Amino acid sequence: MLVKGLFLALAFVAFESRASERCVMAVRPLSAGAVPSAADFAAADCGGNPPEAAVRYDANMRAARLIRDLAPGDIVAEVPVPLMASISPGQKLYVTVQAGPVLVQREVEALQPANPGRKLFVRAADGKVMSVLYSGEAR
Repeated sequence: MLVKGLFLALAFVAFESRASERCVMAVRPLSAGAVPSAADFAAADCGGNPPEAAVRYDANMRAARLIRDLAPGDIVAEVPVPLMASISPGQKLYVTVQAGPVLVQREVEALQPANPGRKLFVRAADGKVMSVLYSGEAR
């Protein structure tokens, strides 16, 4: 476990040194503590200034979280896509189950951020909360 944690820490430190060369701009208001997605940012010119970091890695969520509020147009250091969640809390998804030739889908709402290959909790329209494996195919 220590080796895995050390690897993640080293990867994050390496990211911070590389990120100082590339910037992104927030395209919508984002709150401190939120898990950003790639759709929250657009490529931007750093303007010759070293960009400020806007995220920290949250090992429990296995994703980056914002350390401060961002307004549209704020320019920050680029966040590596693997650190951003591809599913955000509140996002509508479909849980799909196949049994032989029968395919059943149920619309649900994500309750937490997630990346492909990870489990996440979702809530169905009737209020039932389920743990599902996110395969990476959000529909």
